[in-house]
Amino acid sequence: MIRMLTAFTEEIDFAEAAASDVLEQLASGGSLLKNSVGIMHCTCDFDESDVVREICKRVPFDVVGCTSLSVQGPGGMGQLALSMTVLTSDETRFVSGVSAPVSDDLDGTIAEAYERVIGSLTEKPSMIMPFIPFMLNIGGDEFVEKIDELAGGKIPAFGTVAITSEQDFSRVYTIYNGDLYPTSLVLLGLIGDVDPIFMSASVPDADILKQKAVVTEVRKNVLQSVNNMPAVSYLESIGLSKDGDVSGFESMPFVIKLDDGSMLIRACIGSSTQDGGVILCGSVPVGSKLSIAAMGSEDVVKSTREKVKEALERGSGRGMMMYSCVARSWTLGTKVMAEHEAVGACIGGSVPYHFVYSGGEIFPAFLDGGRISNQLQNNTMILCVL
Repeated sequence: MIRMLTAFTEEIDFAEAAASDVLEQLASGGSLLKNSVGIMHCTCDFDESDVVREICKRVPFDVVGCTSLSVQGPGGMGQLALSMTVLTSDETRFVSGVSAPVSDDLDGTIAEAYERVIGSLTEKPSMIMPFIPFMLNIGGDEFVEKIDELAGGKIPAFGTVAITSEQDFSRVYTIYNGDLYPTSLVLLGLIGDVDPIFMSASVPDADILKQKAVVTEVRKNVLQSVNNMPAVSYLESIGLSKDGDVSGFESMPFVIKLDDGSMLIRACIGSSTQDGGVILCGSVPVGSKLSIAAMGSEDVVKSTREKVKEALERGSGRGMMMYSCVARSWTLGTKVMAEHEAVGACIGGSVPYHFVYSGGEIFPAFLDGGRISNQLQNNTMILCVL
């Protein structure tokens, strides 16, 4: 059994006051059991205060996490705030670590960190939580593919890519034991008695446009050609773009059907290359089937509300962790807190939880034959009941 404790603070200027507030909230949820780990999320503005370091210094367990656009827990919600979730258990053990800064040798760096934290264990984790740095030159899906390869298709991964409110994507960090890392992977493994329920809310079938095409060329996270024509030309041919302008596609998910029957959702960054490619928040396989979805703010709120209600019914009082793509927040327009508000209205104070905006959602697909395929999603709200 895993018990979840939560805390929330908007105190950013006075580190000792923030740490005391967080510790008092955690203590009100009950005493720690034999094994514990903290999961911290905060907005990027905490990089100029000592709050993160002070909290981590005063807790007797490791703390993992990353920055977000906004955060939420039973104690509140905010765009300039910090949330702390503690998993504590007598049966489940927690292992964690941080990688060296990632550069061109992504495979070697991730393999070293995975082996040090996960691979050398005599008992393999029942679940992995990766917290991936947001890097413009290396896509989050490259991290996920390497982690999936190292896990051998046997360990589900649930986690998030760091994100920031900065328009140039600066000041975005992973977090480990009080330090903020711009280019390092943080890993958490849950070992032993873990019974997670994984759920997700993505693009409703009714929002997927009827036109379907084949991906014919990809360069990393650039969709180069569709149906053997430049990607922008394809979008123009179906009436969704004009004169190479794809600026309206931040709220129009790209739906990718894979050969194994699973589905990827990709967000468009909103710019195109000189040769007609479209930049996505992750790669797509050549030969996969492509559709475009027209998703509105009401779809975002409704899909999240329905999934949270389902999780409350299935979870039987257990806590839950939620990560929702930043592209879903963009879809909300001026009602930027609407998805937060829907979550809060559904849960109230009935169970401990955190809801955090994400730069990419790491979620397991369970395939035929018992194989697990961990994937990076966009435009998706993922949920894990523990």
